[in-house]
Amino acid sequence: MPETAVFQHYGISPWEIEVIFDTLTRSFAVEETQLQPDDPQFVSMIEIGFPSRYGESFFQKFTMESWFKIKGVIKDVKRRRGRKGLKAFIRFAGFGREGVDLVFPLLSKDDRQFEMSVEKIEYLVDIVLLQLKTVPPGAEEIWYSYDGVGFRWSPALAKTEGANYFFKNGEWKEK
Repeated sequence: MPETAVFQHYGISPWEIEVIFDTLTRSFAVEETQLQPDDPQFVSMIEIGFPSRYGESFFQKFTMESWFKIKGVIKDVKRRRGRKGLKAFIRFAGFGREGVDLVFPLLSKDDRQFEMSVEKIEYLVDIVLLQLKTVPPGAEEIWYSYDGVGFRWSPALAKTEGANYFFKNGEWKEK
């Protein structure tokens, strides 16, 4: 039985849903859920949770063709919504040997910054293990943040059951 990807959304068209769903089903079983809008700043939301760890093997298994198709649809949805807003989240079930989820939130209202952040996700494959040499104990999720000035993704937040840690100057600090 194939692993299951999670696809949650609101405010996207049936065609957009179908393209994402069909692309995901090439590699995974898919659990799709249409949610109620939860943020007045965004008319649309897409969250894709891949059941694979982030890394070279993910892009080989999922294929670059499927990855480009998913990126293309997300960028098209953003362009069509304009300033009304799309928020998107790309989630991976771990990285390297760690079972800690990696989350890439795509939240920029600026079209160009949004596109740049989407494009840069696959280029982190070689650097994520260096950036995350240490992970706070008990971390369940690590959220990345896109810096629109430096055009790069960096670790930002590690969520644990009891506390949140922020990544600053190359180390995790408990808040």
